[in-house]
Amino acid sequence: MNRTNLNLFVLFLFFGVYFGLDQLFFASVHSKMTSLLHNRTLGHISTYGLSLLPLLVGAFLLRPKDQDTLISKFGLNGSFISGLAIGGLATLPMFIGYAFKFSLIKEPDFNSLMINTVSAGFFEELIFRAYFFGLVYRYTRLGFIPAILATSFVFALLHLYQSQDPVELALIFTTTFFGSVLFGWLYTEWKFNLWVPIALHILMNLAWMLFDVDDTAAGNWYANSFRFLTITIVITLTVIKAKRMHGGLQVNRKTLWRKS
Repeated sequence: MNRTNLNLFVLFLFFGVYFGLDQLFFASVHSKMTSLLHNRTLGHISTYGLSLLPLLVGAFLLRPKDQDTLISKFGLNGSFISGLAIGGLATLPMFIGYAFKFSLIKEPDFNSLMINTVSAGFFEELIFRAYFFGLVYRYTRLGFIPAILATSFVFALLHLYQSQDPVELALIFTTTFFGSVLFGWLYTEWKFNLWVPIALHILMNLAWMLFDVDDTAAGNWYANSFRFLTITIVITLTVIKAKRMHGGLQVNRKTLWRKS
């Protein structure tokens, strides 16, 4: 078995183990950890931390072993300040636009806010962008498109709990699917600095939750207009950075389908 096939087998095997255990035991472990720690946020974070163990094993087993440290395999060795600055600048239109149109949530639930912003943004990027997409792209010869399709499909499916309406479900799937593609592209172009998509993910979720915008990821036209402006800004910043670095965009016609 060549290195690409071996690494693909390892990555998908341990993602399957993670996903199966998550579906079977996350809720019960979360309940026990919340009772033990007397805090829903800490219970959620600690349960997610435990659930990552199969992914850590999968990442550790990749060949060649000395290509990256475990921290760098998950993109956490990049600049946190850069990630926060890019995410903060790009999401300014959402916070400003929503402040003019929507009222602040009067009594936000702190635990829900932390779980759906900080915890969701950090762990979803760690699992779906760093592991499921990033390691497939970095440790195999697969190009950007085949590497991103599987993770984006699963990522979108896992957000369909937000509605039962077929039209709204289609909008949620489309929004989260292309959101996953965007985060994966940003992760690649910022030299696998996971703090960039983490910060953007957290701050976009925070703007959505601080104001009385919408209960689902689909949103309405006004809310989405500022979300699209945020996306435009972060894409523009990324393209400008790529041109100034003289290396050009990392995702190009040579890396779209299969890397040499």
